[in-house]
Amino acid sequence: MKRKIIIALAPTGGWGKTENNPVDPQAIAEDVIRCVRSGASVVHLHARDEEGRLTTDLSAFNKTVQIIKESCDIILEASTGGLSSLTAAERVLPAGHAQAQMGSLNIGSLNFGDEVYQNSLKDVRFWIKTMAERKVKPSLEIFDTGHMEAALHLISEGLIATPCYFSFIFDVKWGMPYHSSILEYLKAQVPQDSRWGALMIGSTDFSKHIDAAHSGANLLRVGFEDSYRYHGSIAKNNDELVRSLRCELEAAGFAIATAPEARALLLD
Repeated sequence: MKRKIIIALAPTGGWGKTENNPVDPQAIAEDVIRCVRSGASVVHLHARDEEGRLTTDLSAFNKTVQIIKESCDIILEASTGGLSSLTAAERVLPAGHAQAQMGSLNIGSLNFGDEVYQNSLKDVRFWIKTMAERKVKPSLEIFDTGHMEAALHLISEGLIATPCYFSFIFDVKWGMPYHSSILEYLKAQVPQDSRWGALMIGSTDFSKHIDAAHSGANLLRVGFEDSYRYHGSIAKNNDELVRSLRCELEAAGFAIATAPEARALLLD
């Protein structure tokens, strides 16, 4: 029996409206709906304004979710991340949406290019508490190996219940690079019965995604937030990326998980 891989989608890059980047609710929703038909079963969404900037105004976010949910079945992962001056309380606002089943939980701080991506453990504990109150399952975002140690510490404190889900984020500038030895180290730390997935920032093909699948990944993410390039081409929309990754996964002997199957893997 072929092992099922979840395809997740992060549809909107943080640079604004160029390069066919979907920013307004209708454009994002239409892109997501096409991607669901091509095999995506999780969508990672930020609350952004009409220019694509992170915001506390959830009106566009709510409209986007409404259009998506009226048209297709997909798990909503509300993002609490992104470089901004928002407070911890403001960053977690999207996870309060009634349709949010998962929320990104950024476990630690790091140099992010020339900026500092701030995620203090005080804030992380606040986000865990807030997500628990809203019955939103955290996706433990691991940007560097030390973040894994912090996540395991939070689990040992009883703040995060297992089984849980780890998202390994590779190739952020000054975060951890994708390397088989790093992946093997991270995998070895994952608690029994928990799941893990991977995403590759700035990737130009899907070779690392396929390698992660062969290494046991349950989920692989693509989308303009991560990269709009693949195999020498620039994607016109997110659906190109999802369809291409799906094709390569199936050629490598994997099957693609449906939304109900993804829920069983990630939420049960």
